[in-house]
Amino acid sequence: MTMNLKSISILHRLILIPFLLGLSLDLAGCVYYGPQNVRRESPPIPSIDPDYFHTDPSPAPPRILSREVHDGYTIEKLQFQHHVAFLYVPDQIQTAPVIIIHPITQGDYFTERMALYFTRAGFISLRFKSHGHLMLAKNSGDPLTRFESLLKDDVMDVMEGVDWLDGQPFVDRQRIGIIGVSMGAIISSVAVGADPRIRAGVFILGGGDLAGILLSSSEPTVVSLRNQFKKEENFSPDELRAEVERRLRNVDPLTYASRLDPKRTLMIEGYFDHVIKRRYAMALWKAAGKPSMVMLPTGHYSAALFFDYAQHLALIHFQKVFGQKNK
Repeated sequence: MTMNLKSISILHRLILIPFLLGLSLDLAGCVYYGPQNVRRESPPIPSIDPDYFHTDPSPAPPRILSREVHDGYTIEKLQFQHHVAFLYVPDQIQTAPVIIIHPITQGDYFTERMALYFTRAGFISLRFKSHGHLMLAKNSGDPLTRFESLLKDDVMDVMEGVDWLDGQPFVDRQRIGIIGVSMGAIISSVAVGADPRIRAGVFILGGGDLAGILLSSSEPTVVSLRNQFKKEENFSPDELRAEVERRLRNVDPLTYASRLDPKRTLMIEGYFDHVIKRRYAMALWKAAGKPSMVMLPTGHYSAALFFDYAQHLALIHFQKVFGQKNK
């Protein structure tokens, strides 16, 4: 069959117009995806162990390591039980809401900027320092046990931070939120589900089903950790997944997802993410009651191009949930 030039031109337009329309929507920020099917391999949501995150009812306050005075705010460096955090307090406030910030596994550049952004908008910020979960787990004798322990310590430090914030006169204890990026999003989503005093959450490039994430991620350190665990345990693929699920159940966001309030939750994900694949973001989204979600036209690392946009969305979300006016 032959086609004349006019027919070809019309055909090209029919193909090109929808493509350009979809591309323009993606590049304009972000597409909200309605209800979607979650792949069947996502595990059922397990029950919660009420004693897993047991904290001291009268915890010792964090140790103040240093204090810096800046134009418009102060920063205190605090030592919690397991990790270091930085408290940013705007000048001339009586009480203010708090945003707890949890970083990526390796590096603080983005969360340092985020803390200043929220502080200049009138929020108190408690920013935890990155400490390289994956490398610490990979270099241990029992990588999976070490990984589980690191995540547990992180969540318990968040809860310890909330304990301490709860007693500070400048903190509005009814308006405590949390935001996390990548590994920090996993920790933050568990913390919100485990501690009802955290009233709002923003999870950037996170997801649920830790077994699926660890067994499918293309991130080199995760691949190395996975290969190390496979060498130590003589499991079939199905047995391996079941064992990882069992051992990480208490630190898996899916375990706590039903406790998240979808009206107080925002998810920001990368459509082409191969570190935490999209199906695991969708698994958490569905289990959490389908909260607001923005899908960036990026992978995991290229989402950095949308960092300013993502933190702007996060600020709007917290302002809306907490009734905080623009400064």
